[in-house]
Amino acid sequence: MKRYTGVIVTIINHSLVGGLIGKFVPWPIGLPLAFASHFVLDMLPHYGIPTKRRNQSASWKAIVVLDIASCVCLIIWCFRYHHYAIYACGQIAAVPDFIWVHRAIKGRSFDFSNVKSRYERWHIRIQRYEFPGGIWIELPLAAVLFYFVIIRTV
Repeated sequence: MKRYTGVIVTIINHSLVGGLIGKFVPWPIGLPLAFASHFVLDMLPHYGIPTKRRNQSASWKAIVVLDIASCVCLIIWCFRYHHYAIYACGQIAAVPDFIWVHRAIKGRSFDFSNVKSRYERWHIRIQRYEFPGGIWIELPLAAVLFYFVIIRTV
């Protein structure tokens, strides 16, 4: 069985779901819900490519860059229009993936197959429904979330 681990590429969807929670759920309750939403989304089918191909994949790297750029734009938008609850919940929803950014920088590789901590093993295990075609689930989800978080808020 091929090992898929997309971990980083869903940050915008995590952030938008967290932002949606921040938009509709009262402030103190929204933060833990946004954090929990991360793991619920990770259990759903989403984009990922085999670990062995990740370091050489230009398309995967492009998606990661686009994903991070989208998150930066969301942060700028939140501050520009004073949507601090959307910002805070969006950040909290994305936090669990920051461990992978640290590992990628530290190890200079996108190979996360040799994880040691119980948390990292569990986090990878719940993402068992990753596959390359998952991008066609993630893109419409991002569009719907973008509509409800950004368009319906302005």
